[in-house]
Amino acid sequence: MRITRRDFLNGLLLGAGAVLLDLPAPMRLFAQNHPWGDYGGTGDYSSSNGNTEDVVKHAHVMRDGKYDRDLETAVDTNEMFDLIIIGGGISGLAAALYFKKTARTGKHCLIIENHPMFGGEAKRNEFIVDGQKLIGPQGANSFVVMDDPDAPGYEIYSELDLPYRFKYQDSTLTDKKLHFDTTNYGFMLWHDTSPGIGYFFKGQREQWSADIWKHELTNTPFSEKARKDFFIWRNSKKRFYEGNDFGRWLDTMTYKQYLETAMKLDPAIAEFVSPVMAASMGLGADVISAYGAYQVAMPGFQGFSQGSERIARTKDVEWHSFPGGNDGFSRHFIKKLIPEAIEGKNSFGDIMNQKIVFDSLDRPGNTIRLRLGSLAVRLVHNTDPEKSDYVRIDYVKDNRLYSVRTRAVVMANGSWVTRRIVKDLPQEYKNAYAQFYRSPFLVVNVALKNWKFLNTLGLTAFRWFEGFGFSCNIRQPMIVGDYRPPLDPGKPIVMTFYVPFYYTGTSIKEQGRRGRSELLSTSYAEYEERILKQMTHLFGRYGFDPKRDVAGIILNRWGHAYVNPQPGFYFGTGGSPAPRSVIRERFGRIAFAHSELNGHQHWLGAVEEGRRAAKQVLVL
Repeated sequence: MRITRRDFLNGLLLGAGAVLLDLPAPMRLFAQNHPWGDYGGTGDYSSSNGNTEDVVKHAHVMRDGKYDRDLETAVDTNEMFDLIIIGGGISGLAAALYFKKTARTGKHCLIIENHPMFGGEAKRNEFIVDGQKLIGPQGANSFVVMDDPDAPGYEIYSELDLPYRFKYQDSTLTDKKLHFDTTNYGFMLWHDTSPGIGYFFKGQREQWSADIWKHELTNTPFSEKARKDFFIWRNSKKRFYEGNDFGRWLDTMTYKQYLETAMKLDPAIAEFVSPVMAASMGLGADVISAYGAYQVAMPGFQGFSQGSERIARTKDVEWHSFPGGNDGFSRHFIKKLIPEAIEGKNSFGDIMNQKIVFDSLDRPGNTIRLRLGSLAVRLVHNTDPEKSDYVRIDYVKDNRLYSVRTRAVVMANGSWVTRRIVKDLPQEYKNAYAQFYRSPFLVVNVALKNWKFLNTLGLTAFRWFEGFGFSCNIRQPMIVGDYRPPLDPGKPIVMTFYVPFYYTGTSIKEQGRRGRSELLSTSYAEYEERILKQMTHLFGRYGFDPKRDVAGIILNRWGHAYVNPQPGFYFGTGGSPAPRSVIRERFGRIAFAHSELNGHQHWLGAVEEGRRAAKQVLVL
């Protein structure tokens, strides 16, 4: 089956479920009046690339308060659950697994998920190009093997029966020794000494610079002072604060302020790292807390102790990526929760490659049930929250409003939705949620019929400094069961772009709004044109021909992909508690498990938030 660009309808592809909630009325109207026309690839995930039109449509109705006015029309399902989890991403699935392990016989849990597929941002795209199946990530990507019994994450990694070793495809039919990243993140910064990474600088002649660190940046346009400062940034072990509370101190400033005030480095460093920051935490160094930069192992903190949150992000640790990014975790969770949900046995290959059995997910009698395509629109305790017997939840499925009851709730969805739908939420929680800023993200998977042009160039991962996006790469494919895509320049492969939206010099709130506006107002056709134009600019002289070489493009638009932890997010300001500390407290029969509470959103942090929230409410 050949996937051509004619398969893609030239409509407007909108963003994440509630993405329109923060947009001005004219943009809402524009988005509502333009069809999407997106292309989702093939397979079980084809109707759930990024976010879907149905999710946005119901988010509009929720925003406008229609469901609050129509509650008397809700169909009572007459169901009472012991736990309902709002959100089927990693944190929600982890909460459900904790429930399954600890609940007494006869107890039941329901997961309500508004997308057509579980996993949150840990999902995949699939193509079939010239008979070859190709898989790429929709969002969450990269992990390390948890094989140390004393290290954080070992327990859950082992419980999911994940492998401790992985195999990757070898390259063939190339006369060059090519170097590949096994993820779509490491090459950006953490594993950036590979000779397979090229840099295309502004104002430079049409050529690539490789091995820039080995060449001490002499093959770059940076000034002599900037070059020296880059190596101070990467290597200095000087401690710029002597107190034991260095984390709290870091949280009083942005990363840019830390680099330029504490370290006294050239502004070129903050400019260089900002797109990588934005690819990790949503926005750049000018607004993200320096402690957030420390949390994701940005350079500049070598003089401080290596906290556990940094262990998995250092260059000395080997990173991996499942073919579909972190969908490997979501699929293993679902197989543990509902064994019949994925065809085949409990082997790694079957869990990753077999089909989803959708009609098994919400079967009555299951200890864990998963209700896809269901948008929770209203939650309220039946009486005073601390004296209540249950929580009523209203949700929309197939354009109908339903109500269900539960003795406990874990909110494992996005904070921007929770603060709207928990109707009896106290003001202190609302004030805390007001300090959660979000930014969008776009993940683009381009199915290439061949990558001979990259073989000619001799590079496999790329950074640039003007035009569409800032980086892309082709990965060394992980071998998973019978999924063994070739690594041959004449054969198909997926090139992945992680595209942040950041606007240095404007406020954190404005950057998020502006990014969502850009995400929503750009049609698929325009994105397609920009992507192919950028690829032609970067690779055209090496033989790239978009008409000949590109088989298909899938866009995954995430309107609220990242929380943007500003100074004070982690430790609070002015004697007030940190906003995430407020949200982590149980409210009546409801606990909050947003992955964003960690600051740096990653699979293990999401697991920890989900399990913590489940423990809080299951004692009631």
